[in-house]
Amino acid sequence: MAFPSWFCASLLLNTPIPSPPATSSHTLDAAATVAPVDEVSDNSPVAPKQTPATAPGTRLEWRNGSPALVFSPGGTTFRPLAQLIVDAETTSGAREATRNRSDRGVRAAHLGFAGTVANHLVYQLETEFASGSADVLWAYVGWRGTVAGIGVDMLAGNLQNDRSVEGSSGGEALPFAEPNFVASAIAPDRGGFGFGAQSRLIGNRWHASFAVTGNDIDANHPQTGNRTLLARAHWNPVKREGAILHVGAWTFDEKFTGGTRTLGADTNVAHGLNLRTVLPSLPLIGATGDRGAGVEAGGVLGSVWVMGEVGRRVIDLPRVEPHITAKSLSAGWFLTGDAPPYAAATGGFGRPIVHRTVFQGGSGQVELTARYEGIRFTMPGFRNTGSSVTGGVNWYLSSQMRLMGNVSAWRMAPDQRMTGPGTGPDTDHGTTFVLRVQFVL
Repeated sequence: MAFPSWFCASLLLNTPIPSPPATSSHTLDAAATVAPVDEVSDNSPVAPKQTPATAPGTRLEWRNGSPALVFSPGGTTFRPLAQLIVDAETTSGAREATRNRSDRGVRAAHLGFAGTVANHLVYQLETEFASGSADVLWAYVGWRGTVAGIGVDMLAGNLQNDRSVEGSSGGEALPFAEPNFVASAIAPDRGGFGFGAQSRLIGNRWHASFAVTGNDIDANHPQTGNRTLLARAHWNPVKREGAILHVGAWTFDEKFTGGTRTLGADTNVAHGLNLRTVLPSLPLIGATGDRGAGVEAGGVLGSVWVMGEVGRRVIDLPRVEPHITAKSLSAGWFLTGDAPPYAAATGGFGRPIVHRTVFQGGSGQVELTARYEGIRFTMPGFRNTGSSVTGGVNWYLSSQMRLMGNVSAWRMAPDQRMTGPGTGPDTDHGTTFVLRVQFVL
């Protein structure tokens, strides 16, 4: 089973775009040295490594740990994109025997390219391959520049949401195997991508974005259209070498046009490959839209980071308004003393730049992580709850390769309407172990 398309993004474009984590052509400080996949400007915060063997006027540079062709003069760049994430998971200890199982599979397989033309025109095309089909994730062009000292991005095409910290970070950049409940459950029905336009402003200590989009370019909603408004902003009241404080907020409003939809509010409390650990909801028939909002706060101090998120989603039904609330508190510590890959330009996670890789005789980077998260779905006469506590380790062998281990103790308490003969106990809990191998170019 592949990640949901919004999660599989390969960098923050917000960037990822979004999804993607990212910087713009604006230099980040030392504690925020990760640029999104589409950002390959000559102002990259990572000093490029030039290859003398390249032809005159063309050079190969390493940006964000990946190769980029730079054609000069002219400010034109081209960067290949690739991603492969493979997971193996095993669940035990559940009272319902069918949840105790082992699975393995490809969670993400992407190919694409990104770059710039004449310094200001940016583009990205990235496709996900899953279940025998190909789905377009990012497919956009735009303008990037500076106005009155403020970085400006104007993008049009199939774009990823700028929504929450983990929801705006690419799947390959997340510290855990699964996005938190805020990122996965407090989201528009159309998913993590939509076809439309987005503007983004980036200041020295803040960023703000606004987007108007419709359905994903590969959406499976032929009977209804979609109009989604999204906005997010973050501010770093403290931003100096080795210390960053982050506060942010976001909101979205989604309306279905040309008809209603039947929605679900299912959430997997363990791991995406185990379909038996899904906390189910009733079918929500006749939905005309939904809306959501969230807040985020955290920071970086030396080699430690902490991030908290809370969000709420309300679904518009004819007579009731079911709502979902989610919360998450996570933290990480780089044992190797490296700065966490927080992207101050866009308020999200990026991939770390590993300067002493295992393949060069170094130790790479090693990170310990921990997270608590909870979710609740309520409507008159109905209530679902779930929670999970996760501990993990990330070993970044190089800027392109990571090994990850997660162990999660989860609990689910579905409403009695969702249980019955043969469906198992009303409340269940168990432990899920995950091993991941990741390659990202």
